[in-house]
Amino acid sequence: MIKYLITILFFFSTSLYAYDEDEIICIATYELAKNFFLDMKDEKTSKEMDVRQQELLSKYKEGHFPQEDIDFMVTEIHYAWSNNFDFLPPILENCVQNIK
Repeated sequence: MIKYLITILFFFSTSLYAYDEDEIICIATYELAKNFFLDMKDEKTSKEMDVRQQELLSKYKEGHFPQEDIDFMVTEIHYAWSNNFDFLPPILENCVQNIK
């Protein structure tokens, strides 16, 4: 399943050239995780995901990451996660540990 996401990201990479692809993947991952933890009634972790997402977004001027691209990534990651529930945790772990 990870190969599937990598293929999709490579195919659409031409539209993502203006910024760090890893960062937008993490912004989208934090969005999904934030909503997931909120649905699970884990407000503390949801808030942590929101803070991490805002830290990434605040590194740049507003609009640096086009909302359409963020929405696209959220959709793609959600689709991959829907097909394999174990898909999101490794991406989330990578974001927390390596993308700041």
